[in-house]
Amino acid sequence: MRIATLLVSFTILIALLYPGEDLPDVRIGNWDKVIHLVMFATWTVAVRYDWRQVRFPLWRMLLFGACFAVVTEVLQTLVEGRSFDPIDWAADLAGVFVGWIISRPVIASTDRFLNYLFNRSARH
Repeated sequence: MRIATLLVSFTILIALLYPGEDLPDVRIGNWDKVIHLVMFATWTVAVRYDWRQVRFPLWRMLLFGACFAVVTEVLQTLVEGRSFDPIDWAADLAGVFVGWIISRPVIASTDRFLNYLFNRSARH
């Protein structure tokens, strides 16, 4: 089961499809863009974690991320108070790039931590 990818994708959809008038104002500076970057970096790490057996060169991850990001931006046009923003889309792609770069060490650390937890609990 690809639980990390599903959870992160679902969370992104909820965050990006929440009606605009109900959102807290995060447009101070560029926090909105930072949030997009972090969401899509997390999504990229989750995809690479769940689909380890698949080779994900940067171009492929950027292609998948671009598709997911454009779908979320188009879907936002159907939500009151939300709109398609090409700068958000660019921040999403920057997040995919950052996520691709950090995914190997993050996945290795996660594996070590989970192995430690499960091996420790098995001994007690």
